[in-house]
Amino acid sequence: MRIAWFFLALVLATGVHAQSAGSKMTPELYRQMQDDMQYWDAQDARYAAIEKRAKELYPARRNSPLRYLNISDEEIREVETFARKYLPDAYVNISPVVDDCPCEEGPLCMSQVYVVAAAKDETRGLQLSRVKNRWDIGVVQQWWLRREAVVPQHTGNRFLDYYLMRKAVTELYEEFPVCAAKSAPAKQAANTPKPEKK
Repeated sequence: MRIAWFFLALVLATGVHAQSAGSKMTPELYRQMQDDMQYWDAQDARYAAIEKRAKELYPARRNSPLRYLNISDEEIREVETFARKYLPDAYVNISPVVDDCPCEEGPLCMSQVYVVAAAKDETRGLQLSRVKNRWDIGVVQQWWLRREAVVPQHTGNRFLDYYLMRKAVTELYEEFPVCAAKSAPAKQAANTPKPEKK
């Protein structure tokens, strides 16, 4: 699937270049773009559910359920060092550590913390998840960073601009983290018919 998108992007880039040279988009390319958009239209309900869940999980400060031992000095140094890579080099505020990770973060997520950095007129936040005894950018936070980086394209062709923007957003919907399924043995046990009594 990714290879197909790569080739489509390559074709689009070539098409955009060709358009700027005075030629038009090929009928085949236009038809492929229409097919893509029809598929995306058919997925609207699923994408709306993903968008709703993504907004529910938007990285922000949470104050419960608090971790029994809040945060150690060593963890503070780790969080501050990590935050400096992504946030302005200024005052850093670390929220209380919470124990409850959304299932989208994966089964190894133990805790989360929200870090806010303020520099002059800019304030930015970052949600970190503790996985394997180490703080790192959470899976949902990574998704939101990529989502916020999507910007409209300006190729001079409104249809192509709309297509490229929608393509970028729907690719993100397809990549939104999904909760791990329950273990197979538990499902099988629930679905296995019980033997009849004689």
